[in-house]
Amino acid sequence: MKENPMEKWKKEYEQIKADDALKARINQTIRTEKRKRGLRRGWMSAAACLCLFTAGLNASPTLAYTMSQVPVMDSVVRVLTLNRYEVNEGNYQASVVTPQIEGLLDKDLENRLNTEFQENADAIISAFEQTVKELEETAGKDNFHEELSYDYTVKTDNDDYLSLEFTLFEARGSSWEKHTFYTIDKKTGRLLEFRDLFRESADYITPIDAYISGEMERMNREEGGMFFLEGQSDSQNVFRTIGDSPKFYINADGNIVICFDEYEVAAGAQGSPAFVIPQDVVKDILK
Repeated sequence: MKENPMEKWKKEYEQIKADDALKARINQTIRTEKRKRGLRRGWMSAAACLCLFTAGLNASPTLAYTMSQVPVMDSVVRVLTLNRYEVNEGNYQASVVTPQIEGLLDKDLENRLNTEFQENADAIISAFEQTVKELEETAGKDNFHEELSYDYTVKTDNDDYLSLEFTLFEARGSSWEKHTFYTIDKKTGRLLEFRDLFRESADYITPIDAYISGEMERMNREEGGMFFLEGQSDSQNVFRTIGDSPKFYINADGNIVICFDEYEVAAGAQGSPAFVIPQDVVKDILK
């Protein structure tokens, strides 16, 4: 008998739980390193240091940044590839890229972001090395496969916004991805939170929820989509709401893009879904 698609997706999701230890280790390392902030920076094991080199500072296209309130203080904002950690040992590989932002007029924000970028990269490297060590001890030196990558993409770099996406990917018996986004309003110099985009006290959740759930239903019906919807799936990851702080960025057209991680609201074959929110949906509540 042919397997029910929902059962197949459920099994697929359950298979990735074996890799939850790496996610937990990364999160714990980040918390630990933040407590040590100011005591150590850029720590690495000796083996990791051999694999770490300073790249040729590959700059993205320069970003013109004009602060209207201080017209004589025009600045150039750049995103540089500062460090690159690479390991390739046959059955396990890793590539971790650390960027650095330069040119923000708010130097406190610039320093906070660059510190966070470095600490996140350090935590991921540490978790990877510990995972490989444990796999060698439990499975044998050549009896496992581990692949990890962490890199960034400049999603938007116009006169209004700088949006960065960080993607963490791990593959073992199965694979998963985690995405993190940062959007800076270049005219105010602020790192944007989602609520900053809307008028005070505006209900932005309800119309965006309605649009996304409608799109998911349409894609399931017309495009073979694999989204988990209430009444259609018993998955624990049924989409219900974006909540107060969804993952988002602003695209080059000025539209809000809401993003989800792989398996978060759909089967793995759906990838990491992203929904561009039409202006008509939010035009009456935007600032």
